[in-house]
Amino acid sequence: MTESYSRHIKLEKVVNFRDIGGYPTRDGHKIAWRRIFRSGDLAKMSPGDEHHLSREIVLKSVLDLRSDEETKRGICPLSKADVDYNNIPFMTDGGNREEEDKLFAQFTNMGQFYLHLVRRPEFGKCILEALELIAEAENHPLVFHCAVGKDRTGILTAVLLSVLGVTDKDIVEDYSLSGPYMEELMSSFDDDPEIAKSIQHLPAYFWEATPESMKTFLESLQREYGSVEDYLYAQGAESALVENLKKALLA
Repeated sequence: MTESYSRHIKLEKVVNFRDIGGYPTRDGHKIAWRRIFRSGDLAKMSPGDEHHLSREIVLKSVLDLRSDEETKRGICPLSKADVDYNNIPFMTDGGNREEEDKLFAQFTNMGQFYLHLVRRPEFGKCILEALELIAEAENHPLVFHCAVGKDRTGILTAVLLSVLGVTDKDIVEDYSLSGPYMEELMSSFDDDPEIAKSIQHLPAYFWEATPESMKTFLESLQREYGSVEDYLYAQGAESALVENLKKALLA
């Protein structure tokens, strides 16, 4: 009998935490349940959340994709216990606001923005570094997260699932599951004036997780590089990386 679990894991103070196991692959395998998770910010988890993740999920590793400035506001409290904490900043702090606004004005959905990001050599290097960590079975169960669990986390999830053999249709569906959490997350920003001020210039599409965005990203990446796997090789991935990911995560 095949084991099945709930994809969405309801926590008290952490939003958008879910298992990305269970998806079938093109070669007849499935992503193993309860080995790899995606999430929004983990810094403000409750004692109940800590208990659930440490005692029931038995989390071994946290991969934080946030910037240095973001981590100064707090990191996963489990990193003070037996959980291995890793920070690989997918984006740097600061930047030119005027240039950012011009950039966002060029796009109509997040998929176009994601493609812009992954074209950057430094971003590709971070993706490889994160995947190498995920490929080590001794790091599992592992959760990777950013601030809201949609964009940086969404890009890494899409790349990971694609090279594991998950169909574009399922990757788009997984990405879209973040959509219902966006209103709750945006409301939480109202409690932090500093964050609210820093995001007020962002376009409305920035807070969406539409199927069209992920479809645009995947189709554009595949058109430009041949496949998501070829994208990784263009960033300098070792030939064994994809095989190691499959060994660690496929059931």
